[in-house]
Amino acid sequence: MNYIVIDLEFNGRRHYDIYPMEIIELGAVKLNEKLEIIDMFQSYIKPKYPINRFALEFCGIQEKTLKEAEPFTQVIERFRSFCGEEFIVFAWGCSDFFSLFVDCRVNEIDNDWLTQRLVDMSKPFEGGLQQALATHELPSLGQHHSALDDALNAVQLLKLKPEIVQHSHYYRPDPMKLVTGGIKKWILMSLDKAAAEGHVLRWEEFVSNGQTQAYSRIMHLTEQELQMVKVLFIKYFKQKYGRKVKLQPV
Repeated sequence: MNYIVIDLEFNGRRHYDIYPMEIIELGAVKLNEKLEIIDMFQSYIKPKYPINRFALEFCGIQEKTLKEAEPFTQVIERFRSFCGEEFIVFAWGCSDFFSLFVDCRVNEIDNDWLTQRLVDMSKPFEGGLQQALATHELPSLGQHHSALDDALNAVQLLKLKPEIVQHSHYYRPDPMKLVTGGIKKWILMSLDKAAAEGHVLRWEEFVSNGQTQAYSRIMHLTEQELQMVKVLFIKYFKQKYGRKVKLQPV
């Protein structure tokens, strides 16, 4: 059994955009059952969508480095090989797992390999990764927001509480959140804008909007999954307009 500790960095954005926050760096440390380091993995990832300069400054990555990197499909294939046949993946929080599922969907990659055991190792600790290191008087290795360095820092904490590897509550993505997580803010923004203009935004108008259609294409939404988006839209529609406006023809 291999224990894989991962950390991801993202093409994040200061302001909302319909494009996903793609993974731009993946770092991982492989441990054996004695929690000894036996291998490491690090790769930058070429994003499909516009590179955000704030993310480059935040992570200390050069734009040229990302443009010359392999795409997600190739990097994740190498990473899967790195993990081996039997493995448990550990991450600091569940957001990295969620992003792996999203990027697999965006890149039309089967995520069956992610249905193996995924463990949030942050639960026994308080605060973020750096705070946990400071609390336990452990050195912060390397550069903050460098995926491999932060994975190595997480390994220090895993060794401090080795009972984490026996954790049996594994992460499973919420299908509703996976499908709608990237469009939730767009729904709210659209309803707010319509209300400010004295306009009632109906579902048919929202779903025909170019941004909404772009999201549907990027996420490869099925008709059933688009209905999940509609459910969320109706929820926020009711919150915005209350009983003053009938839902039909939402």
